[in-house]
Amino acid sequence: MEKSEIQESAKVLSVAMLSNPLHVAVFQGKGEKERMEIEKMFGNLLIELPGIVFLAKERQNIVGVMRMKSCEGSTATDDPKEPKDENDLGWRKSIWHTEWARHDPLEQHWHLGPIGVLPSHQGLGIGSELMHRFCKEVDACSAKAYLETEGDENVRFYQKFGFKVIAKSEVFHVENRYMLRDSKTCIMRTLER
Repeated sequence: MEKSEIQESAKVLSVAMLSNPLHVAVFQGKGEKERMEIEKMFGNLLIELPGIVFLAKERQNIVGVMRMKSCEGSTATDDPKEPKDENDLGWRKSIWHTEWARHDPLEQHWHLGPIGVLPSHQGLGIGSELMHRFCKEVDACSAKAYLETEGDENVRFYQKFGFKVIAKSEVFHVENRYMLRDSKTCIMRTLER
């Protein structure tokens, strides 16, 4: 990904993930206002916490985005302070991110996320191709991989690539799943196709 592609990538991710139950709960809706907040969040992530980012394009337009980052282990922080206003977006995001950080593996791993494909391009194999690329990169360095997700459909998708649920927790009444995969799992599954 080039620097000039960061904003378009953030927009693609915001459109792809707007209806995710956790985003609806944290951002308290799924309208254009919330989509713009999600785009801003992903734009900041791609700038402030860069990783390796792969893009899927159709005629020069980005239709899918996948980010992976090498992580050294858990960076859990203290609980967020009680809010003056439970609708404060900064506080709601800190609750979410603190809960996710509690589940980060202690050992070195590759963290997958975010990954998203425009709704108009879902079901065409783009997400699977991005995942195969992720697995190839992770397996090349014999590393474990980790992600967070919600929803049975997402869990089944990631299980196809060797991920297993290792923990669950709720964030704003949405069940989150924390998934881990050992190295080389994806290559074996790719050869079986």
